[in-house]
Amino acid sequence: MVNNSIQIRITVSKEINDLLEKAAKKLGKKKSMLARELMEQKLYDLNLIQKELKEI
Repeated sequence: MVNNSIQIRITVSKEINDLLEKAAKKLGKKKSMLARELMEQKLYDLNLIQKELKEI
């Protein structure tokens, strides 16, 4: 199995970081995983993922 993951670094405000930490702790997830899931959901909400899938 080939791992095609790419790692990126983002900068957020202290307030956003604090919210991510609280939410991740409450959900039992790593902060980075929660941030990734939120980003993916936003891309889905903006129809960017659906558009890409339709073009395949």
